[in-house]
Amino acid sequence: MKYKRKRLHKRGNMIVFPGTVERLLDQAEDAMQAEEFEEAVRVTEQLLEIAPDSPEIPGILAVAFYETKDFEKAKTYAAQWLQSDMSEYFEAMELYLAICMQLQDYEEVEDTIGALLDEGIIPTELKQKFLYLRELNGRLLSRFTDDVSVKLKQAISFESFLQLDGYHQQQMLAQLENNGAQDSHSLLTEIAVFDELPPVIRTVALVLLRNSGYEKPLVIRKFGRGLSVIPSDLPLPGEDAVSKEIIARLRDALDKDPSRLSLVEEAVRKFALISYPLDWGAPAAAVASAYENYSSFLFEGAPLPQTALHKLIVEVDQDPGEAVE
Repeated sequence: MKYKRKRLHKRGNMIVFPGTVERLLDQAEDAMQAEEFEEAVRVTEQLLEIAPDSPEIPGILAVAFYETKDFEKAKTYAAQWLQSDMSEYFEAMELYLAICMQLQDYEEVEDTIGALLDEGIIPTELKQKFLYLRELNGRLLSRFTDDVSVKLKQAISFESFLQLDGYHQQQMLAQLENNGAQDSHSLLTEIAVFDELPPVIRTVALVLLRNSGYEKPLVIRKFGRGLSVIPSDLPLPGEDAVSKEIIARLRDALDKDPSRLSLVEEAVRKFALISYPLDWGAPAAAVASAYENYSSFLFEGAPLPQTALHKLIVEVDQDPGEAVE
């Protein structure tokens, strides 16, 4: 009996041997399991050349590009994943929304979640998660939207600053930064130490003092705690070693759940911004664990331990002063 040779296929100048597609797919999936995301991209892009219609490709590349921080490409493939695999629709949707938030496409997130809620297609067990993502996205949108520029014609007194609403206080501080804050140290120190101003306004004033090299000690009190600092010696909000370690621990713990990771990363950054220059008053490992508990509370309604650390995290995360009206 003659041996019947399997037919070789060609794509362009490339000869595709039998089993090549399956072998590359196995290699890509193994790389994903091993969290070797750059390797997963390399192998899957080879697969894309010879079998562009393989249904597994969009999901692999969406996750791999997200993990390698190539969010533009991740968004393209996440959109394809949404259309190609209805059995994983909400997994793909969570990743797509997380990518949009990384790209600051906040209006798209709002429109997408609004449409899903209006259509009533979100499973009951996922509805709370999407509601919280919508609320988080709204806070981010408020923080980064800037459609009014306030011009300073002359120096302003602390008393006059207090008469402004929160939005215009923030805009005035932005203008001080643009014009150089060295000539406004007196005003900025009064703002930074004044307990009745929103914490985020006081943070901005303290950062301006820090950036302009202010070297006199100030006592900052926030959320019932106080700290004496020299502004010029401070790191920027979120750039301290504790905040970085907390983020790293959370990424290790929640790397399989991008929407939950996005939520807790934002909560940590919000704390670092609003509570600045004070930290959590606890080791990074304990803080990361507390944020995992907090995410379970928000996403699943799990009981939240009533420790001082958990109460502080909730108090700061629910503080309305982050988004200045």
